[in-house]
Amino acid sequence: MTTQSLFFWKNWLKEYRTVWLGLGVVFIFSIVFLWFSWFKGADGILHWNKLQEQKMLETTVHSFRLGPFSLNVPAESYVIFEYLDGSDIVPNTTASYIFLAILVVCAIVILTVITTMERFWFFVGMGLFILFLVSLRLEVLGLFGHHHRIPVIAALVLYVVPAFYFNRVRASWSFTTRLLLFGGITALIAGCVALFAAVNYPFYHLTLTGYTPGMILTVLFIILIAHEVMASFVYITSRGGTKSLRHLSIISVIYLANILITCFHEMGVIDWNILYINLYLLFTVSAVLGVWGFRRREILYANIFPYHPFGGYFFLALGAIAFATMGQLLGNANDPALKVIRDAIIFAHTGYGIIFLTYLFSNYVLMLARDLPVFNVLYQPTRMPYFTYRFAGTIAVLGFVFYSNWHEYVFHSMGGFYNAAGDMHTLLGNGDFAESFYEQSRTQAFQNNRANYALGRLKASRFNFDDAHQFYAQANRRRPTPYSLTNAGNIYLWEGSPSGAVENFTENLKTHGSMGPLENNLGYAYSKLHNVDSALRYLDRARGHNQTRVTAETNFFAMAATENLPLKTDSILQLFGNTTPAVLSNALALSSLQQQPLKTDVSPLPATRLDLYSATLLNNYIVKYATTVDTTFIARANQIADDSLNSDFREALKASLAFAFYHRGNVSKALEILAEQTYLSQSYQGKFNYVMGLWALEQHNPDLASSFFTFAGTYDYKDARFYNAIALTEARRLPEALAAWDTVSRKEDLKEKLIATQMKKILTVSFAEVLTLSDPDKYQFCRYRVGLGDSLAFNHLVNSFANVNFKAQALLDFSQRYFEADHTVPAIRLFNRIAGLELTDKKLYNDVAHFELLMLAYRKETRGLANQINKGITFDESQSLEKMLYTALVAESNGDLNTAEKQYAVLSHYNPYFEEGIIASADFYRTNSKDSFKAYTILSEAIQINGNSIRLLKAYIAEALKKGFDEFAADANQRLVVAEQAAR
Repeated sequence: MTTQSLFFWKNWLKEYRTVWLGLGVVFIFSIVFLWFSWFKGADGILHWNKLQEQKMLETTVHSFRLGPFSLNVPAESYVIFEYLDGSDIVPNTTASYIFLAILVVCAIVILTVITTMERFWFFVGMGLFILFLVSLRLEVLGLFGHHHRIPVIAALVLYVVPAFYFNRVRASWSFTTRLLLFGGITALIAGCVALFAAVNYPFYHLTLTGYTPGMILTVLFIILIAHEVMASFVYITSRGGTKSLRHLSIISVIYLANILITCFHEMGVIDWNILYINLYLLFTVSAVLGVWGFRRREILYANIFPYHPFGGYFFLALGAIAFATMGQLLGNANDPALKVIRDAIIFAHTGYGIIFLTYLFSNYVLMLARDLPVFNVLYQPTRMPYFTYRFAGTIAVLGFVFYSNWHEYVFHSMGGFYNAAGDMHTLLGNGDFAESFYEQSRTQAFQNNRANYALGRLKASRFNFDDAHQFYAQANRRRPTPYSLTNAGNIYLWEGSPSGAVENFTENLKTHGSMGPLENNLGYAYSKLHNVDSALRYLDRARGHNQTRVTAETNFFAMAATENLPLKTDSILQLFGNTTPAVLSNALALSSLQQQPLKTDVSPLPATRLDLYSATLLNNYIVKYATTVDTTFIARANQIADDSLNSDFREALKASLAFAFYHRGNVSKALEILAEQTYLSQSYQGKFNYVMGLWALEQHNPDLASSFFTFAGTYDYKDARFYNAIALTEARRLPEALAAWDTVSRKEDLKEKLIATQMKKILTVSFAEVLTLSDPDKYQFCRYRVGLGDSLAFNHLVNSFANVNFKAQALLDFSQRYFEADHTVPAIRLFNRIAGLELTDKKLYNDVAHFELLMLAYRKETRGLANQINKGITFDESQSLEKMLYTALVAESNGDLNTAEKQYAVLSHYNPYFEEGIIASADFYRTNSKDSFKAYTILSEAIQINGNSIRLLKAYIAEALKKGFDEFAADANQRLVVAEQAAR
């Protein structure tokens, strides 16, 4: 083919060439639209919803020792499991509007071409155009409030009168003028539709009414071009080469064999595991070849219109409509209608292809044998007329249609229409009407994916899982999508049957091959069955798909945390290379659970409002680093938690922030937060009281701890009764402690039963018997049975210790008890006895050194305090307030009141259990504050929380008397008497 024949339009008049190029752009755009929709597939109307299941994991924030007991303070980290679920159908309005625009534009071009025809063909063409216009049913739009035929009649008049005028009166008017006039009329009607239609989405109504003419014109165009590939073989093999007949025979047989195999596959006769012809590619190639092939056929239709230019316009316009129709159906995944289109393509190419080969051999076999250019006379037959070929081809196509049950194509066409109607009512928000149309589509086109999927989603949303199973099974029977396959298994998960989900997902993977959503959800289902190996295998496969990589890695860490798999979190994070919030939050939970360091940089503070991922990340970060986060971070995180936009996550974040406040020494704020959460939450009152009880024990207030554990015990929360027994024992409320330990001894936990038995023995053994016991037992007897008034018994018992560390610990405990009771002299005396002991327990050595600093600070011996600190005593995060106190005292003694005031401002309210800091702050503000009630306020607020502290009560009584609050002082004095009696 020469360049001149390839670009034949270059010789046309400029006016004709301009219209041709414009239509060519529309034609090419329609092809691109089809393939874009094909590549998108069901993604055009569906998307993946990521559904999350959040699980709570208890991790240990920190541990502390209390006498013989090692206590763990728990907090909650959260892990997110995630699985994919196909969304509700969202009609692809963009695809529908593109189809409507191309349909209307090309219809106007065809109408303009009709006006150039001779009388008979003009009336035939106008009759078809009128039928097309009526089929659009403009009356349903309610133009100007009218739902009758007047808008249709008006539109007919607007188009028919100018068409008749052009054809019979002004035949000399140019094609461009006619096209512009019809375009103007169309624009006018479109404007009226947009402005004066009584229905919502009026143009979408037109896409629905345009369904039928679009389908009919598409099938006609498929038939028109069905033999173009075979015709191209004639051109290729008869261009003057040799052995044309042999080459044509070989290439035609190979082509028709593949066409037949694909045809039988589409008919369901065979199902071989081979690569079949892509029918849309076959159609596209045929249509493009038809641009030149239709020109070669001009001799067949020249009596209607010439190819130059009107035949060319007609072909491009009809082709664009066909491509746009297919693109719209693909874009909306309307599979029953596509079934009709696909079978039309393959049946037409098979039937017409076979008969066209007969047509060739009947007419041109001798020319082919002589290597003559058959292509030039391809449509000038000598034996078998072209009409005979068309007639026989039509019979062959009908044979395929009738073999496949022709009723099915009528029903599938109706099913496609009802799907489109259901989409329209979905868009309008008419759920009942949409359901009704989808039900009709399912009835007409049995087992069509589109309608059954929509109904499956609908039934699942109503928790009608039995019907949902049936609809998804029907949706997946013939033309499944990843969405319908995945949702079918998800129903089992929602029913609480992960084993059913595993069976369903596994079967679908075997049948349809690897799919990321299926593999991820299968791994998730296996994790619910605690089948770790299978879960890991499928999650790893899901990581291989970009679509599910993040979700699979999220699930990997979630399962590792819930199953407590011994993994190196940092190494796996580096391997994954994934720092999304979901993955990081689960990795933080795993590292917290296993007490692993995490070197990966984490930025948990979101720039915008929280979602589930960022909230979980922030929570898990706080829990992991509760002992080390700084006050700036805490303040920002607290501000985020208080934001009304984040109210859904406030409770969990606040509870975790309480730990951060606690470990920054702000015990008051921590207790305030948990007390508030206890008041607001009915579900977690046991948990919050349990944590506050542990904090009270660590702050050496066992009476308060007992009240917290008692409340937690009413909710039967964890080991609340066990810890209450410890608290009562630490408070030396022996009768109550014995009863509590007796309750613990009846529990099933063997470890707690053994401890209860031991404690009951310690609380009931006589002094004479204890001398024969081991050092640990003697130590416990000293701690819980020997009062401050039993100094002789204590000395006798301490001297019997064989282990130096136990002896030092007993001396330290007793000295601290004297100190807390404000008996400084005996406290110092006992403390000095430790000095001669060679301790091997490093922690005990540090405790002794820090207690000495406290006593020096309490007596304000700043010189000795500074000397001891300079000997290399270290402070950890839990001793930050002590360090502040010593800094403040030294600064105050040096006259640096600004530095001192900064420290005292924190010490005055952070921790009421840190009595030395409270009292020192009150002393400072008494002499250095313009507010004469500042010291009183500090002390009064402290005893509201730590109301049984002897030293705080004494300091408060003295301050209250100075201010003239005699009644308050008297009330505090009564509390002091009770506290002193308890201390003995």
